[in-house]
Amino acid sequence: MREITGLVLWGCAGLILYTYAGYPLFLAALARLSKGRPDSGAVHREEESALPPVSLIVPVYNEEQVIERKIRNSCELDYPESLLEIVVVSDGSNDATEPLATQAAGDRVRVHFLADRRGKTACLNAVLPTLRGEIVVFTDANAFFYPQTLRTLVRPLRDPTIGCVMGELEYLREASLNALLGEGLYWRYENFIKEQESRLGSTIVGNGAIYAMRRSLCRTLPAEVEADVANPLLVLAQGHRVIFERRARCFERASATVREEFSRKSRIITNQIASYLYGRKAVRPLPASALFQILSHKALRWFVPFLLLGLLAASAGRLDSPFSALLFILQLAFYSLALVGWFLEGIGVALPRALFVPYYFCAVNAASVTGIADFMRGRRWVIWEKAASTR
Repeated sequence: MREITGLVLWGCAGLILYTYAGYPLFLAALARLSKGRPDSGAVHREEESALPPVSLIVPVYNEEQVIERKIRNSCELDYPESLLEIVVVSDGSNDATEPLATQAAGDRVRVHFLADRRGKTACLNAVLPTLRGEIVVFTDANAFFYPQTLRTLVRPLRDPTIGCVMGELEYLREASLNALLGEGLYWRYENFIKEQESRLGSTIVGNGAIYAMRRSLCRTLPAEVEADVANPLLVLAQGHRVIFERRARCFERASATVREEFSRKSRIITNQIASYLYGRKAVRPLPASALFQILSHKALRWFVPFLLLGLLAASAGRLDSPFSALLFILQLAFYSLALVGWFLEGIGVALPRALFVPYYFCAVNAASVTGIADFMRGRRWVIWEKAASTR
């Protein structure tokens, strides 16, 4: 029995360490040893004749708080008007989004209204056949681009081997502690991994707030599939690369509370599982490197909470070992801090940083359990309610 608990303890600990630290460090070491190197960082302004026609799609649902600002932000991008098509797709909005969008659009923006709510992927499917651009840029209503972002995002597509370019999402740090130590830190960590994957050939993780894709590689997707998950797989299966371009940046507000983030992440995980399974069946063949990245970058993270439970149980079963006893006590202390953080946020008390980190970590892993359970029950989030604090 002692041998079994020892195997469980070290097995769970090893997989957790590999998921959070081993995989990114392995990528960084491999990227440093390989021929692939990041470019010099020099950005040159192209002549208009060298720029491709671009279609910028903004799917919206009840975005009256930000839609005028988003349209204004899109129109002010440093990109020739004659080469930029801006399309706003309203998913059956029932607030003031549609009249505000119509008023703000003018002659620069095409506004497409769906009579009933169908979900984000259905919005994209509805306008995809009507687009004129060679490059399709996907974004969200609450994600705002810097003036040079569009040029920077499409520039790598001059390379015919590249089919999709992911940009960098930044969170406004003054918005909340979640933006600094929660989602903000998480996305900086994520962007590091995507950058290393990109240097080695391709990344597989999308971001619906900012990415560009060749129109010729786009396909109509099932409504329950997340487009920003499936589209990189489509690109890879068609023999093109997916890269991360750190200098193509946008910004938005993070959720104000971890409870809001919990709901968003559990929904995302449910849909990600469905999307990757769709990719395994419908988007083939995928390169072996992509399958390895899906396992290491995503799938193992979904199962970390079960590994954490295994680690806790195994260390509890070996309390006669000083190392296991100390590990067990440290785990109990960490989870206790998380519970205190959950309680304080529930009663509206601002969390100190010492409580926020364990609370956020545990909430994210609890969201994985909820997301997996929802998927197993057959639940799919075709439509959902946004976090109000992100607008």
